[in-house]
Amino acid sequence: MARRGSKLRRIFVTSVALVALSCLAAAVGLYAYVGRQIADIDAAAIEAHVPKQVTRVLARDGRLIGEIFEERRIVVPYADIPSHVENAFLAAEDADFYRHEGLDWLGIARAAVANLRAGAVRQGASTITQQVVKIFLLSPERTFRRKLQELVLARRIERLLPKRRILELYLNQIYLGHGCYGVEAASQYYFGKSVRDIDLGQAAVLAGLPKAPSRDSPIDNPEGAKRRQVYVLEQMVARGWADPEEARRFMEAPLDVVDRRVVPRVEPGAETVVDAVEAMLTERYGKDRLARLGAVVHTTIDLDVQRTAQAALRNALRAVDARQRYGRNLRPASEKRQQRARAKAKAAFAVGARVPMVVRRVVDDGTRRGVEGDVGEVVCFAPVAKGSRYDDPSKPLADVFAVGAITMVRIAEVSDEKGCTVRIDAGPEGAVVVVDASSGAVLAMVGGYDVPRGGFDRARRALRQPGSAFKPFVYGAALETRRYTPATLVEDSPEIYEKWRPTNYEVDAYRGPIRLREALAHSVNTVAIKLLDAVGIERVHDFARRAGIVSPLGDDLSLALGTSEVTPLELAAAYGTFARGGVRVPAYFVRSMDVPGEGTIDLVPAGERTIDAAVVYVLTSMMTSVVEEGTARRARKLRRPVAGKTGTSASNRDAWFAGFTPRHVGAVWIGFDEPRPLGRGETGGRAALPAFVEIFEAIERDLPAEPFLAPPGVEVRRIDRVTGKLARPDAAPGTTLDEVFVAGTAPTEEAPPPDAVDAADALLQLYGDEASPDPATTEATGGDTGAEDAED
Repeated sequence: MARRGSKLRRIFVTSVALVALSCLAAAVGLYAYVGRQIADIDAAAIEAHVPKQVTRVLARDGRLIGEIFEERRIVVPYADIPSHVENAFLAAEDADFYRHEGLDWLGIARAAVANLRAGAVRQGASTITQQVVKIFLLSPERTFRRKLQELVLARRIERLLPKRRILELYLNQIYLGHGCYGVEAASQYYFGKSVRDIDLGQAAVLAGLPKAPSRDSPIDNPEGAKRRQVYVLEQMVARGWADPEEARRFMEAPLDVVDRRVVPRVEPGAETVVDAVEAMLTERYGKDRLARLGAVVHTTIDLDVQRTAQAALRNALRAVDARQRYGRNLRPASEKRQQRARAKAKAAFAVGARVPMVVRRVVDDGTRRGVEGDVGEVVCFAPVAKGSRYDDPSKPLADVFAVGAITMVRIAEVSDEKGCTVRIDAGPEGAVVVVDASSGAVLAMVGGYDVPRGGFDRARRALRQPGSAFKPFVYGAALETRRYTPATLVEDSPEIYEKWRPTNYEVDAYRGPIRLREALAHSVNTVAIKLLDAVGIERVHDFARRAGIVSPLGDDLSLALGTSEVTPLELAAAYGTFARGGVRVPAYFVRSMDVPGEGTIDLVPAGERTIDAAVVYVLTSMMTSVVEEGTARRARKLRRPVAGKTGTSASNRDAWFAGFTPRHVGAVWIGFDEPRPLGRGETGGRAALPAFVEIFEAIERDLPAEPFLAPPGVEVRRIDRVTGKLARPDAAPGTTLDEVFVAGTAPTEEAPPPDAVDAADALLQLYGDEASPDPATTEATGGDTGAEDAED
């Protein structure tokens, strides 16, 4: 009986052994078969792999402005990863990483049993090497065939790459939640610091994320993240990779993560800067390369100036809103007007369309705050957050938006779930550019009241008529001929040019003979046109190009009135050439880039003298008269030399002020995206100039006033106010002034005695040639008293 039992045991053991050998042979055969089906690993390609990663955009002082990425990843070399971070991931993911050859056979056996019972792949036993294989070499599908391929490739990659390189690939590639890939990006996101600087507790938080980054997020699920952190720390202590007391301290402490509500990925108000950098990099490298660039971009932007410029633009736009009642203090419209508004909105109803909305009611119930109204046949909701553009803190919302009133909105979203959402789009938009005068570096670039990433950047892209802000280029070209000076008299009188009869801003008001300085200060249209006609359109084109205007320019005399469109950035760059005394530097907002594999790339453009310094100084002097006695007198409150020019295009569609001090250049534009009149009295001096003044008051508040210094080649002569000729020695007080001239162009003829002045001059002398109204009147009417309208 014992002999029979022993025989059965031998048969059973032999059978099991044969089955095991058969399974092993089958496994080896299957392994060999699968291995023959797989191409060899291109180790060089893996070594050269550049993952998608973050390009960081920094301000001039190194502060982060924003990030550009498809996958939020910052590649960090293995040598910069602290040992406690490495050990935390090994403890959580693959404790035997340095002992196995790519596969954990016991883990595979456990997973195989579980998967056979389930009849499908439900459980894995992936080592870090296998995860690298899945990421770099295989698809994410969960099949037995793909698992076998993974096993084969894991062994191969272990023979090709050193362990540390495999770990480096893994730690830079894994997804760790909230759009973060790799340990460096995740560390900066969760802890606000580099992975080089995180402590043991923070390392354990990161290491706990790969299994389920969304479920165990320390931001969305701190309890789950805490459980995973404790697990990782326990595993590290068990392996001897962490001091028990130190680990216990972190187990008992709360999670140490950054409040993401106060750490934006893009600095508020600097979205257009990040977009501009992205556009520049895309043009340079292409979209695919940019996704993997991982550069650090050093911009010229001063965040303090950027914030000041945005605040000033918002204040200016709100002032226009208040004066013209755009989205404010709305009164009920007649039933007929309401019907027309509904019909117009119905005809144009589409996402992105700007249409009228008839107010039905105001909503402010604690969960929603805004206005509900009819947009065509659809009831839509327009949010009005406290402190936003169309909120008046001094009044209840119902007093701002009366039932039955009509306001313009832009359709943002239409869906079955959320209904129709619109945003109030009643008032105009604007743009500001501030440039460092000496270098040409852009310090601030604001593209609108509130421009999101990818929105329309009006600073770089809005081509609009500059109106009289273009006139300095006409006057500069005239000065270059040496035939014209600030003292040259030109007749302010109507002329007809091929059926076109341009007028001044004050229709049918003409001054007669007027010095060019006065004509520019008061923005006299007829004189600018006569200058352009005299010096030639091509000469003005050439002067404007040398100053920095790059947009197409018209070939008719309306060019003198600024009918050719330019961008705010372009106009600021051209005025910057004047501020530098004739040295043109293309406006730039990136000074250098640190690009992996390319080193540091210097992007500061070289300056080039394109206009004679003496000509520019005389022109600048004339432009200071615009501030001292002309259409920009509001800027006198800066109490320092300022040169500039207001601009108002036809029918007050665009309002501009561009100007400069010896230190800074600024350009402000205000207008509608779809051109239409801003409203009665909304000129450059009234709508745009206040923003310029607010900005320059802030950025030059602590700086002493600095004069514009005359270069060689400039001379000063005392002239007669009326004739522009040299002053007589016996001239009466108040009848003369000191004038600047390009050397060799000053008048040589002396003014006639007073009794020799002709009747027209006598009349001019009697009433004076400064036709601007009293400063108090100027303030009341908006400050732009000169002839500023460009004809249609």
